[in-house]
Amino acid sequence: MLKLENITGGYTKNNPILKGINLTVEENEVVAIVGQNGAGKSTMAKAIMNMLPFMTGNIYFNGELINGKSTHEIVNKGLNFFMQGGRVFPHLTVEENLNFAGLVFSKKELQKRKEEIKQYFDLFKNGRLNLEASYLSGGEQHQLALAMVMIRKPNLLILDEPSAGLSPGNVKRLYEILKKLKKNCNIGILLIEQNVKFASIFSNRITLLRQGEVVKTNISLEEIENKYFENNN
Repeated sequence: MLKLENITGGYTKNNPILKGINLTVEENEVVAIVGQNGAGKSTMAKAIMNMLPFMTGNIYFNGELINGKSTHEIVNKGLNFFMQGGRVFPHLTVEENLNFAGLVFSKKELQKRKEEIKQYFDLFKNGRLNLEASYLSGGEQHQLALAMVMIRKPNLLILDEPSAGLSPGNVKRLYEILKKLKKNCNIGILLIEQNVKFASIFSNRITLLRQGEVVKTNISLEEIENKYFENNN
């Protein structure tokens, strides 16, 4: 479904953050990318979505070369991006945030999609649709941000640090939601995550990134914790 070939890129020409990344994500598969801060995990996500100023290499989605496509075009092809922090519009209500995410759909289609997606999120079961997003808890804002992405019914979802800033209870709840979404919506997921425990439980395979390079694919949780994170600080 997703294939990266020798991706090199960054924010300035002479200082690449990514250095020859090769990666694949198959249909309905969850691939986790783990690594310490500064490893290039979020930069890789931005490269896939064509958000980097400088990049070489090839990226394929469903067999189509998407290099040079705008982020908007990539999203329309079914590849969506949950950005780190769970981005929402704080001064819009929960309902208005959902409506904004679904602007491309007819009123009837948007209503249908909202009803379909609401079943997965606790946020929509407690009468908070008319509440400004700024009044939501961190966990609820993450739920709303994820719902805004899922309303477009992506084929593949890039999750950039979905657990960042959340309490252990909210992290657990978020992954329960993701598990249901993956099962019922038949989506592939590229998971960028610092929480290696949840990454290992949720994913089919794990890839370790260090200093912009793939160190190892199909790495076990034990190898990550013992061989790489502890011995290479």
